[in-house]
Amino acid sequence: MKRVLVAGATGYLGRYVVKELKRQGFHIKALVRSPQKLNRAGEFSDPVIGRDVDEVVEGDITKPDTLKHVCDDVDYVFSSVGITRKSNGLTFNDVDYKGNLNLLKEAEYSDVAKFMYIHVYANDDWKDPGPLIEAKNRFVKVLRTSNVDHIIIRPTGYFSDLTQFMKMARKGRVYLIGNGRASMNPIHGEDLAQFCVKSLSEVNSTLDVGGPETLTYRQIAQTAFDVLGEEEHITHIPAGLISSVSMVMKVISRHNYGILRFFINVMTHDVTAPMYGKHKVREIFHHIS
Repeated sequence: MKRVLVAGATGYLGRYVVKELKRQGFHIKALVRSPQKLNRAGEFSDPVIGRDVDEVVEGDITKPDTLKHVCDDVDYVFSSVGITRKSNGLTFNDVDYKGNLNLLKEAEYSDVAKFMYIHVYANDDWKDPGPLIEAKNRFVKVLRTSNVDHIIIRPTGYFSDLTQFMKMARKGRVYLIGNGRASMNPIHGEDLAQFCVKSLSEVNSTLDVGGPETLTYRQIAQTAFDVLGEEEHITHIPAGLISSVSMVMKVISRHNYGILRFFINVMTHDVTAPMYGKHKVREIFHHIS
């Protein structure tokens, strides 16, 4: 039986990965900061996983002393750890780069066979990717030179992110950056988890993946209003205006600048990858409506 250390087990994707690993007969070792979260549903109705985990290790990837020997007797390491919300003054560099690097060093020390890292899909023509993507790219650069085999997964976007469209639609108006004609094929956590576990057989690979349908951002907004049975009200904010705001934010809050820069890039460029899975946007909007 293969043993997998899951870092980020209580996050949106991590919960589905634990479920899929259990379904396929893996031994699961969860690295978590708050073990009690394993027995609660996630923020986006993602599943409770307390009974699916075989071992629980309490640790924090930003604190190397809490990771000693965490990878002992482990075949694979899976990490979807990263930050999108400001937390305890930590930066993207602290978590997405240095934190994952701390975990990789433990994997190297314990001679782990493979390290799977969940990156994000980013186009090469993004002029200013921002500190979020830059931190992830720095880690990926190190991972690719490690003596541990790597598997890098680059999803287009999570369905959990689309809940913001429903929240705005409930309030009566959806705000889009740019003309709304850029498209993406987001992927549900359950589908992405199946893709990740299936891809554990890969060696030194980078895999792009998206969901089974491609929609423009305007179509996503329209779907939210349609599911709610409400008249659509969509406001387009010029991308140039938001870019100017991001430059001010860069001085005020590096973290918020990174998040804003990421969404500017995503909503003004096509973000599409090979299709996988079965879950579609309308189905999920109905589920959370």
